[in-house]
Amino acid sequence: MTRTNFLHIDLHARKSGRANFVIDELSRVPESCAHVEDSLPPIQIAGVPFAEISTQLNRRLGEAYETTKRGVRKEIRVTQRVLLAGVASYPVAMTETCASLAERRKYRAWRARAAKFFLDLARAHNAICSIVAHHDETFPHIHAAIIPTDTAMLAPALHPGYAAREAAEQECLRQGMPKKEAVAAGRRAYAPAMRQFQDAYHEQVGHPSGHARLVTGRARLPRGEYLALRTCHDARDQAILEREQAERERAAIVAETARLIKMGRQASEDVIAMSFSEGMRAVRDGRIEDIVYNPVDHVADLIRGPDVDDVEWEQLLNDLAPAWDQGLLAALEALLATRSRGPAIRRAGAYF
Repeated sequence: MTRTNFLHIDLHARKSGRANFVIDELSRVPESCAHVEDSLPPIQIAGVPFAEISTQLNRRLGEAYETTKRGVRKEIRVTQRVLLAGVASYPVAMTETCASLAERRKYRAWRARAAKFFLDLARAHNAICSIVAHHDETFPHIHAAIIPTDTAMLAPALHPGYAAREAAEQECLRQGMPKKEAVAAGRRAYAPAMRQFQDAYHEQVGHPSGHARLVTGRARLPRGEYLALRTCHDARDQAILEREQAERERAAIVAETARLIKMGRQASEDVIAMSFSEGMRAVRDGRIEDIVYNPVDHVADLIRGPDVDDVEWEQLLNDLAPAWDQGLLAALEALLATRSRGPAIRRAGAYF
């Protein structure tokens, strides 16, 4: 699946309480986030505490004013856009992000870069900024609420597209161009500025995260067809997630099986080593006096010392059993021969 950048910024006025409504939505006030089925509290990422944003906005709205051409101060218009809201979405579904530790680490790195991108935008204009993350929708994403600090609270000055549009229009007017043509020139400056803004985001955030700048163009569909297509894509993505989860579970089972086999081998090696040690001790302390072989089938048998009772002898034989076919017999023969300084092994004798 192609991982593509998603970045959007928008401006909001105080008319009809729109700016405050946006802040309430980001705060997950129940009446303002009906589109989220099971809402969760926002996660503070950077900037001033989000709980203070609404207070900061209302306080500055009460103090804001604009100055007319005659130098008269007056209250700013209700249509004046006073809040810039930005959203950047991580292009990996929340279910997939939660299922993988590696993906969660990538997400946190992306989130830090995206937050810095918004903070840099605010700091360039000495604006107030707060950034929160939402994990209660299909894709994890962050929101930035940016409040201008100039006396007129001109949020369009924070918006790269509108700022370029205004600058181009004013430059054309300064050159004596008619108002209509200046406005048209300003509108033409908007799109290149926004492309440059998206390019900057990709350079600072998307590319380091391994995300694509653009996605292949697609045809516009009627809403019903689009929703049906999205349902198919969601089912496909869910099938891919389930398959990847099954593969992870299978890999975990294989790894656990390999670990248990390794532990078993290690334990077996430890038991064999303990059997060798116990056999050597038994020869040195006289619990094993000799080795004899059955004259018929040449099966070896140990001769116990005179002070070893039946219970102790049975336990010793059990302790030696794991290493019996691993070279223990030859080691005992060599040790007994060294101990007696001569051939200690009787190749013929009574079989007990």
